[in-house]
Amino acid sequence: MERRTFLTLAGAGAVASAASAASLAQVAPAPAAELKNYVVDGSDVSMLSVQYLDLLNAGGVDVVLANGITSLFDFSVALDFIGRHDARIALVRKFTDIAEAKRQGKVAWIFGWQFADFLQTSAGNRWDTMPPMHGLRAYYELGLRCVGLAYNVGNQFAGGCLDPTMPLTKAGRYLAQEMQEMGILMDCGGHTGEQSSLDIISLAKRPVVCTHSNAKTLNDNPRATSDRVIEGIARTGGVFGVNAISTFLTWGYKDVNKDRVRDRPPTAKLDRFLDEIDYLMRLIGPDHIGIGPDFTHGRGSFKVDPTKSFSFPIEMTFGEDGIEYVQGFEDISKLGNVRAGLVKRNYSKENIDKILGGNWMRVYQLAWNA
Repeated sequence: MERRTFLTLAGAGAVASAASAASLAQVAPAPAAELKNYVVDGSDVSMLSVQYLDLLNAGGVDVVLANGITSLFDFSVALDFIGRHDARIALVRKFTDIAEAKRQGKVAWIFGWQFADFLQTSAGNRWDTMPPMHGLRAYYELGLRCVGLAYNVGNQFAGGCLDPTMPLTKAGRYLAQEMQEMGILMDCGGHTGEQSSLDIISLAKRPVVCTHSNAKTLNDNPRATSDRVIEGIARTGGVFGVNAISTFLTWGYKDVNKDRVRDRPPTAKLDRFLDEIDYLMRLIGPDHIGIGPDFTHGRGSFKVDPTKSFSFPIEMTFGEDGIEYVQGFEDISKLGNVRAGLVKRNYSKENIDKILGGNWMRVYQLAWNA
């Protein structure tokens, strides 16, 4: 029996656990027509600029999850840009904002975090009170709608991908439950460790996602995600976003003892990226796959020496003069190449529409409170 056959298709999405199904039943799914014909960039850390908006428009993108937002200053800079360019971009605080932005010909912009460090005790929050006193509500009011708990290394809440056996802490379990109650989409897998991700999935009352990662079965890199986490995400009705960074597709634990300059692999081609989608189709089916390329336009050259980096070790990256993306999908304006590649591989229009946006739309509608 194929692994995806245990999934129970239920209306707009697949939800297999009884607990999740009971909770999701309280949230009316959007009509199918509202989920079609949307193109969603499910993970992007690019800097907001006119040039970046031009790239999004060239790629036909309707919605962006911008999970490069971190500090209050970042929120302020982004909000200022949105205010000055409100003819082209609109902030999303509720699901219907997306349709309104599309109607007006604007890009819909969603704020997200890749880690929750700003809610730790070290950031001034109070975890010695009952209930804990933290700043999550303030960030929610600013527009925060998607959160991962840890980035590569563990923190007060969860293990990072370099701490794969670390479970959610007591504070992490509380925070995960509070986010789902508040209507914030939980991001696990990828940067978050395996056991912490499984713990988040076990607590899920709404869909959870992995916004940007790859399949560990195809390439064993610390930033890749195991089948059991991917399948768990699908059981909640969630989506797995496929990352387009070449290193994570070509380099990993098998390369630890290689010379990172002499043995550097060639840049992955678009077909390798599409192979990830093929694998996920076999594993979890078309209702749980999305695009999460993790583009960094305007962020400058990301250079790391893995022999000197604790959070980006040699098994994760061989060190790059700037992040390399797969050939043919170097930035979001090339999204049409992904669509063409899926057509060439005989994907149906219905499934292409799901992968390029419909699945993300379904999850946003179910995960948020408005």
